Amino acid sequence: MAKTTYNYKRYKMSEYELGVFPGARAGEIAENFTVRDQDGNEVSLEQYRGQWVVLETGSITCSMYVKNIGGIKKLQAKYPDVEFLLIYVREAHPGARLGPHESDQQKLEMAEKLREFYGEHRKILIDNLDGEMHKAYGELPNMVYVINPEGKVIYRCNWAFPKNIDKVLANRDKLHTKEYMAIITAAPWIMIPVVLRGGWDALWDLLIALPMITIAHLKADWANLKNKMGGGQKEAAE
Repeated sequence: MAKTTYNYKRYKMSEYELGVFPGARAGEIAENFTVRDQDGNEVSLEQYRGQWVVLETGSITCSMYVKNIGGIKKLQAKYPDVEFLLIYVREAHPGARLGPHESDQQKLEMAEKLREFYGEHRKILIDNLDGEMHKAYGELPNMVYVINPEGKVIYRCNWAFPKNIDKVLANRDKLHTKEYMAIITAAPWIMIPVVLRGGWDALWDLLIALPMITIAHLKADWANLKNKMGGGQKEAAE
């Protein structure tokens, strides 16, 4: 099934291509983008040149993002020289209670709700309504990028996990090329209340999609494994 619109009204697995991950890879310069902060001011990635930056994407209804909040707070204390930024993207699981974003102003207002709901401590940057930054960087709901002071990506991953970010920041002098994590969803005690922010229909959409989510993840994991094996064989031949 083809995608409908960026800000979809109801979640379905066909909105995501788990094996597709555009954006700069480890060793490449991160593409510049311009988004807004919570005061409505324009902020670009270029403004952070000279600093270490960790970018994570998330939304109110994304349990994979919510599970990270406590761990990221600990990393902020451990690495005070690093700027940790949350990019607020589209709602992962919209529903009758909290539907898709309908205007840039509404999205700006919902970023404040996100902070209230979860006690988010990072600076929140808000992507535009069409998701320009999100699309350029991979369009997945909870990606992470670690970018060095020269603007080079040293690590990116389809799912953000604080323990992995910690390992990367502790070894910043090398590139980290493992960019796929085999994961289905967050633990039920996190997933259920977070998805219910969207509504009971949002939770229903997720539950009925779980078989397809599992299949999509297994396919992506298998494709990633084959790519790794192919890369290893190529290196051995060289």
